[in-house]
Amino acid sequence: MTPRAIALLLLLALLGGCQAGSPLSPKGRQRCAAQVASEANSLLRPLRYGQCLLSIESVLERERAEAEIHKRAAERRKRAACYANQAEVKSLTQALKVTQERLARLRAAPYVESERPQRLDPDLQRRFASYDQELDQERYETALAQWQQGESQRHQSWQAERNHSISEEQGNLVTIGRRLNQINPALFAPPGAMGPPPVLNQQAYGQAIACQLEPLR
Repeated sequence: MTPRAIALLLLLALLGGCQAGSPLSPKGRQRCAAQVASEANSLLRPLRYGQCLLSIESVLERERAEAEIHKRAAERRKRAACYANQAEVKSLTQALKVTQERLARLRAAPYVESERPQRLDPDLQRRFASYDQELDQERYETALAQWQQGESQRHQSWQAERNHSISEEQGNLVTIGRRLNQINPALFAPPGAMGPPPVLNQQAYGQAIACQLEPLR
């Protein structure tokens, strides 16, 4: 009997033993086939393959059990981290909302002019002499010019202060958003999907506050 025939008989015997016990999975067969592919002696490959099949299912089961243990440990760590961050997420989210509202008010607030100089009532002015009417007109034009100059400076000052306040609030938004993103990147919608960031994803926020396990995986 040739060595190849002996190896085949041994393989058949081994396969028979395996079939008497637990069934072989496609994954187990693939794993064993990959393991014996590097065997230089083609006569020994069937034997090595059969030997691998004898223990491969227990190996796979042990790997599945270890993977499940690691998975559950990771889930516990994520849940613990979520609980630890709950208060901060709530506080930062409230701060985000308040800051966004302040920023919206700043952008929407109109400039309010100071009171303009008023002309005299035409009916009253007609009662005065022409000379007095000219003096009143000069006084009005002088007051108007002074008001316009002062109003221009006042508007520039208001605009600069407004821009500064808007810049500060935008910086606050970036800081708050960056910290929330560090805690849980899912808290924000992708840029462009719901508007410019930071736009809070309400569904992700609810899941983060409840510390639901499935979204944390």
